[in-house]
Amino acid sequence: MKKTEISIKVFEAMDAVPLVGLVGGELGVEIADLAGLALVPWFCDVSVQWALRLSIPGSPLKRGLLKKVNGTFITVTDAGAILVGVPGDGIEPSTFALSPLVEAVAQVGQRGMVLELATANLGVVKRDWDAKAETNTPYGNQRYLGTCDGQGRWVISQTTPALTIDALTVALGCGRMVARNGPWEVTDKSEAYAVVMQWLESREANVNPMAVKRFIAMKDGVFTNTDPGMTRKLCGLGLAFFRHRLAAGPFRWSEPGPSMYPIQQLEEVARAVVD
Repeated sequence: MKKTEISIKVFEAMDAVPLVGLVGGELGVEIADLAGLALVPWFCDVSVQWALRLSIPGSPLKRGLLKKVNGTFITVTDAGAILVGVPGDGIEPSTFALSPLVEAVAQVGQRGMVLELATANLGVVKRDWDAKAETNTPYGNQRYLGTCDGQGRWVISQTTPALTIDALTVALGCGRMVARNGPWEVTDKSEAYAVVMQWLESREANVNPMAVKRFIAMKDGVFTNTDPGMTRKLCGLGLAFFRHRLAAGPFRWSEPGPSMYPIQQLEEVARAVVD
């Protein structure tokens, strides 16, 4: 599959899946929060590809409307919708492309513009020797649709899977932690320990537990990264927050396989970080 085909393939897959109205009404967020929401499908299945669709009913858009961002691929449909594809490699989410892309979208958002985020597992990602990230699950096949209000907000009204406002708000909060590099705030020490264990046990996080205790510490209920060079690994910490806080649903992800490290070693690292 060519990278230029990603957005088309993703929407071909997701347009065939019915959207559901967000339970509880609509959720208005800053367009910039799209960067955080884009990480939610990756929390469910690391083997996803990303696509955005921008359209205005009755007014075709031109390719030049949206600034070109490295690592993204723009297509304009016959109907005048702009599609943007972002490849996934299955190791870490493509924040290097997603973050500036969202900034570019925020600059052109206007009242009445329909903005859609869709992701799908198309069966093609880069395979990592440790994480074995390539999967065949549908859990990351997600779609979020809403309309821009002209004041820098995106009003999300429909989703796949079916979600409540509360669940979407929690999920977005976990993605926002990664997109904004914190604050990594926990509710209490018990949650802190559970989140660290989730992080260390998740192969998708692709992090060495012994390294974690050298660059992550907790102070006053907030995780702090002491090594800027490890910031890219914090996508796994966001994944851990997400899977801990939404363990009861409605999102799904694969059951974890056996840990690569002895559980006693992981518990020692977790205590070192949290205590």
